[in-house]
Amino acid sequence: MSALKQLFVRGHHRYDLDLYADDLERFAAWLIGRGFSVRTTQTHLFRVRHVLRAVGAEPGATLEVRALRRAFRRLELGQWKYRHTRSTYLRYLRATNNLVESAPAPPDRLELLVRDFCQRLERRRGLTRSTVRGYYRSIADFLRRSLPHSRSLRDLSRRSLERYIDTRGPKFAPRTFRCAVRAIQAFLHDCYDRDLLAERLDIIDLPRGFVPERPPRALPWPLVENLLESIDRTRRTGSRDHAILHLMAYYGLRTGELTELTLDSINWATRTLTVWRAKTRSTTVLPLHDRSLQIMADYLKSRRPQTDLPYLFLTDCAPRAAMSTSGIGCMFQRRLQQTGLGTSGYSAYSLRHAFAMRLFQRGVGMKAIGDLMGHRNLISTSVYLRLQSEALREVALPVPRLAEGRA
Repeated sequence: MSALKQLFVRGHHRYDLDLYADDLERFAAWLIGRGFSVRTTQTHLFRVRHVLRAVGAEPGATLEVRALRRAFRRLELGQWKYRHTRSTYLRYLRATNNLVESAPAPPDRLELLVRDFCQRLERRRGLTRSTVRGYYRSIADFLRRSLPHSRSLRDLSRRSLERYIDTRGPKFAPRTFRCAVRAIQAFLHDCYDRDLLAERLDIIDLPRGFVPERPPRALPWPLVENLLESIDRTRRTGSRDHAILHLMAYYGLRTGELTELTLDSINWATRTLTVWRAKTRSTTVLPLHDRSLQIMADYLKSRRPQTDLPYLFLTDCAPRAAMSTSGIGCMFQRRLQQTGLGTSGYSAYSLRHAFAMRLFQRGVGMKAIGDLMGHRNLISTSVYLRLQSEALREVALPVPRLAEGRA
């Protein structure tokens, strides 16, 4: 049975006889495959049918993004609900390579210079594309804020970088902004070596902290247990959220590592979980406890949506996709508020910090904790020592009294 007949049991002949029947059939199959409900799929097909008629393109032809947007704008008539159909249909056309994007504006000289620098970085140092994209965004933001369109690279001065640090530094986390400033300094040094700058502008005194640095906040373990127990696991999202928070609290996984887990990450025969550590570009195999295996089995058996996607944790709304890091963070905040414990100022990483603190309190060595958490060096792990003020007091040496010193 075709997708149109499955959706429109009684009135499918209106779509079967339509000029764009094949286009609508493929769009309907794409929507069903990504978990859209029957009612939402019917609504999208009804609107796209009128849009295709308004565009007037040949059946099966690639569509131009501007023409589609003009057609949707004429049919919307102030109804914001059409925007969901527009974004969904554009996503479908991009996924199937049936959309002609608008020609981007030609890059200017500075943009070409930044692109060339980032490409050489990727070739010489073997940086990942995500790191190179971060370098590009940082350098482009600096140039956009420091140089108007009519000025050249030689108009930069040391004061330009200092002004950028003063204005942008307080808006970012310390480590994030340090990486951005290092990228800008490397770019300015490269420009000086290539005689594009008259003097070196990358040599400046950087502050130790752009914003007040605080130690990581660990959610107290009794609150972690209360949080997990408060989740209703009979609901589909409850079972998924409980499994995610359980892995963060008992195995110290990052939010980004959770989004990369697939069905094959769990080895039921060896009772292990394979985790890809993007920061260290390595794989860690973690043994799973019986309780953890039961939680994963209950979630996969009856609560995970039936789909061909390989990811372990999926979004609840269509289109189905892997959960994002921001989605996990929002879910944590929502679950924490539902507990009614009155806690504030915690993030999803508080569970990861609670995992590290629990191991440290039980006498586990720093090297073992760092390996379990996927740290590259012990400097990252030693940050958690700043939370153990009571333990630091125990190892502190007593200060001799003045009288005893004279005796």
